[in-house]
Amino acid sequence: MRKMILALGIGVMMMGCTDAKDLQIEGAIYVKGSSPHTYIVIEDSNTHKNYQIVNANEFDLQHKQKQHLNIKAKVVQPSSSPLVPTKIEVLEVE
Repeated sequence: MRKMILALGIGVMMMGCTDAKDLQIEGAIYVKGSSPHTYIVIEDSNTHKNYQIVNANEFDLQHKQKQHLNIKAKVVQPSSSPLVPTKIEVLEVE
C-alpha cells in the first residue's frame, strides 16, 4: 500500500514538471470553412482532433494540403467547445 501511494505521488509530481502548452502533432493539413472565412488546420492522426494554425503563412502551409507533417507547436487559445478547434502557433515543421 505504501509503495502504491509513493508511486502515485511521484507520478503526480512528474506531471507538474511537463509544459502542457507545447505540442508535438503528426497529421494532415486541411483548409476548413467557406470563403471568405477559411482557416488552416492540422488533424492529429492519432486522436483525429483538429488544431487551427494561426501562423500558417509563415511556413507556407496552405500549399501543403493533405500532406502528413510533424509539427512542434504551442497552444495560443485552448478550445472552449468541441466544435471550435484549439488555436496553435507552429514553432517548427519537420
